[in-house]
Amino acid sequence: MTDLSRDSPAFRAYERARDAVLEITRQRRASDASAYWTEELENIDYLIDASPLIVRKLRHHAFHITGIRPYDYRTKGDSRRDLFAARLRALRDIGGDELLVPESPALGGFGYEIDGRLVNVDTLKFYEVLIGMSRGGVLDAIRGIDRPTVCEIGPGWAGFAYQFKTLFPRTRYVIVDFPEVFLYSATYLGTVFPESRVAFCGTTETPTFAEAGDADIVFVPNTLSHLVTQQRLDLTVNMVSFQEMTDAQVRHYAAMVADAGCPWLYSLNRERSPYNTELVRVSEALAERYRLTEVSVLGTDYTTAMKKPPKAGATAERSDFNYRHLVGRLDRVRAPRVEASNAAAPHAVRADGPRVAIGMTLYNNARHLREAVDSLLAQTYSDFHLILLDDASTDETEVVAREYERRDSRVKYFRHASRCAMVATWRDVVAIAARECPSAQYFAWASDHDRWHPEWLERLIAELDGDRDAVLAYPITRRMTQEGVDLDKGPRLFDTAECQDRRTRWTHMCHHGIGAGDMVYGLMRLDALTRAGVFRPVLRPDRLLVAELALYGRFRQVPEVLWFRRESIGTSVDRQRHSLLLAGEEPKWFGAPPWLQHAIVLWTEYARPTPRPLDISRAAWAGMLLRYQLTYGWRHFRKTKASHAIGRGIDNAIWVKKITRHHWHHAVYNTLVGARAAWGRGRRLCRRALYETLMLTHRLGLRRSVRLQPDHESSRGKAEP
Repeated sequence: MTDLSRDSPAFRAYERARDAVLEITRQRRASDASAYWTEELENIDYLIDASPLIVRKLRHHAFHITGIRPYDYRTKGDSRRDLFAARLRALRDIGGDELLVPESPALGGFGYEIDGRLVNVDTLKFYEVLIGMSRGGVLDAIRGIDRPTVCEIGPGWAGFAYQFKTLFPRTRYVIVDFPEVFLYSATYLGTVFPESRVAFCGTTETPTFAEAGDADIVFVPNTLSHLVTQQRLDLTVNMVSFQEMTDAQVRHYAAMVADAGCPWLYSLNRERSPYNTELVRVSEALAERYRLTEVSVLGTDYTTAMKKPPKAGATAERSDFNYRHLVGRLDRVRAPRVEASNAAAPHAVRADGPRVAIGMTLYNNARHLREAVDSLLAQTYSDFHLILLDDASTDETEVVAREYERRDSRVKYFRHASRCAMVATWRDVVAIAARECPSAQYFAWASDHDRWHPEWLERLIAELDGDRDAVLAYPITRRMTQEGVDLDKGPRLFDTAECQDRRTRWTHMCHHGIGAGDMVYGLMRLDALTRAGVFRPVLRPDRLLVAELALYGRFRQVPEVLWFRRESIGTSVDRQRHSLLLAGEEPKWFGAPPWLQHAIVLWTEYARPTPRPLDISRAAWAGMLLRYQLTYGWRHFRKTKASHAIGRGIDNAIWVKKITRHHWHHAVYNTLVGARAAWGRGRRLCRRALYETLMLTHRLGLRRSVRLQPDHESSRGKAEP
């Protein structure tokens, strides 16, 4: 328990923070806080004269800026703790334990105790941000710096600063916030890091950032935030406070840290709070100075930690009020303080031909074609050619495509004389790309109705260039409606980056491979794609291609949302039966289940020939195909109407069982209660009948009253001597 006396380290840290806050607030200009923060600051003015007891329970009083109450974490026998623990397990599955820093018990720290760790919603939020930083490449950059400088804007009670400095002790941490909030953050950090050197900018002791020297933790009031530009920053962080600011404030902070040369910015915010009318969109403001990508961690917001998760596969539209993990990389073109040598275009088109060929197949989607082509031509990596192959569209597709061909030399347009269907078109565009771009090392298919992040190609090429054994790189996909509205549908996470041999990759792909329809739109090595047979005339050819590519190398998934895919109408298999091949061109076994078709093709192409393309025996192939058919067959069956009917039958049986049990329990209860009530009423009626009978006989004289008289004579006799 923290010492209650005024001589305790915690109270001394509070007194130092209080004196600095009083000095700063006396000489500052009028606050430019948003309406939301103006009201919030009025709720914490009592902390300027806090007692040792309040300081000892300071984390409880942080409710005003976090909305989290210790009461919610008492043991009450409900299911919220189980839901909370389930979310923690999900985060640990993808982030491991090395990034998990539990809540400190200092100053009244609270939460559920899970596996010996104190954990609350803030703990999960910070853990989720650290996982997002790791997946977005931020932590790798920080690890390469001996003494990184991290700036957090609006840290509240400084819980994330505690976690970050615990993981990276040599970090110099800069906190920009309202000076009143320093009563929380400075007191807390001064207590948990008593040996750290602390400085408060704007005070007589430290009027500017330069006077802070080599302080470990520097507090900068928001009215003096421009002082931050005096220090080179390595990372800027904001969580759940940009959404509460005005539009001008968010743009100011983005420009400020960009002018300080900060290469990384991480944001966990909604686009705006529901009640904040002074902000347009957080991402729009940050994008003025930073190139943003969204990192996917879990499919639901951290605020749902104590709520029942949605049903698997449930889809809902995403709105501006969903939280987003955004990784920002400094836009060199818009950051004038960055050296000119670093501001050059990252990639130039080579004279001997492009490294990348992108094949876009077109068919009657003119209304979305401009958006798709524009997003590809806006890629930060420009060393590519875009091959447009039109499968005899009947709308304005040809007009739009030829317009782009005239406008950009990287675009080449080709057209089928008549409809050839999907498999032939996909195969043809690969052949055309290989012919037109003989220098191309990488190939990617592109659809005519989706859109791509500007860094999509750059990030995927970096993955393949960094791993010679990788044959495919693809990003996290964000689903959207036909109108372009984002859908709140969980990410499909799968790669084989840790699988070192072919058998391990195959087993992992069979048991855990999901999202083949996303993977085939990734970036592939062209030679591996050719050896894998490109696109075969089977149902679910994307799944078969992914299986074949797994034989030749690893898959790497970039953990950022770089591709925005429009949802198609109708189920995949039903749609493919009519769109993959022209009528009459189907193989004789085209009506068989996809998993059986794939097994036939794999056996024919890899196990039967002599010599075999790969050094795998027929016996080994038999075992591999058995595994493939069992795992994929089961997944395929789970998506069929028969499976859904069985599922509904089981659900109905469970429902009938529940209803039957419910009514049985009610019947037993009502029987017992009714029997007891009837017994009571019977007893009362019997007693009433007996009473009335006795009264009636008395009134009719049928019953004689017997009066007991004392035996006076006897009494007197006994009284005589």
